[in-house]
Amino acid sequence: MTSLTDYEIDLINKFSDINEKNYQTNILSMIRLWKIKKNSHYDYLVGNEALNWKRLAVQILNNINIKEKLLIEIYQWLSIPEIYSGMSEFEFRYLMGYEKYNSYLSYFYGVLIERSILCCVERENYKKRIANGKSTVNVLNVSYEHIYGYSFLHLYEEYCKKSSVSNKKQYEYDDENFTYYCFKKRIEDSEPAKLASDTKKGTIFLQELMRSEEKRLALSNNKVKYSKIY
Repeated sequence: MTSLTDYEIDLINKFSDINEKNYQTNILSMIRLWKIKKNSHYDYLVGNEALNWKRLAVQILNNINIKEKLLIEIYQWLSIPEIYSGMSEFEFRYLMGYEKYNSYLSYFYGVLIERSILCCVERENYKKRIANGKSTVNVLNVSYEHIYGYSFLHLYEEYCKKSSVSNKKQYEYDDENFTYYCFKKRIEDSEPAKLASDTKKGTIFLQELMRSEEKRLALSNNKVKYSKIY
C-alpha cells in the first residue's frame, strides 16, 4: 500500500463503504477532496498540473479492502474509453469538483489528445512513404518534426535537461511528462491555424479509437454473457 497522510487515511475511511451503487460517486468524491500540495511530486499529477485521475483512483483503491467481484467492476469502469467515463459532463464535473476537473482536462488535452496527434501524423506519414516506396524507418522523427519542428531525440534530450530526468530509465509517468512537455511547447511555438488543425486531427483520431474500443469491449462482454448461458 502507498504511504498516506492522516488526512488521506481519514478521507478514505469516510468513503470506504463502497458498493455496486455508490463506487463512482465515492471515488470521484475522494478525488475532489484529495489535497495536492504545490511543488510536491505526485505520480498522478503530470507536469505538476495535469491530473491523471484514474491513476489516483487506483492508488486510493489500493488502500481499501474491496471484494474481488466489485473491484473487477470498478476497474472495468475505469477502463471505459470515454472522456467522462460513462457519465454526463455535468455529473462528472460536479462529483470531481471544478479544480480537479480543470486539472483533468489539462491531462486529457495535454497527454491523451497530444498522443493522438502524434499517432495520427505517424499513420499519415507511414501511408505516404509506403505509397511512394520510401523507407518507414525514420517516420517517428519525421512526425515529430512535422508537429513540433524538432526531432524526437532533440525534444527528449531538451526535456531531460530541463526536468532533470535520466533518459536511461523511462516509466509511464515519465512518458506522460514528456508528452505534456511537447504539448506545452506546441502551444507556445505553433501558429494558431496549425495549432487548431493539429488539435482537431488528434481529437478526431482519439474519438475513432474510443469508438473502436467501445465496440471491442461490447463484443467481449457479449461473449462472456454467451459463455455463461451455454
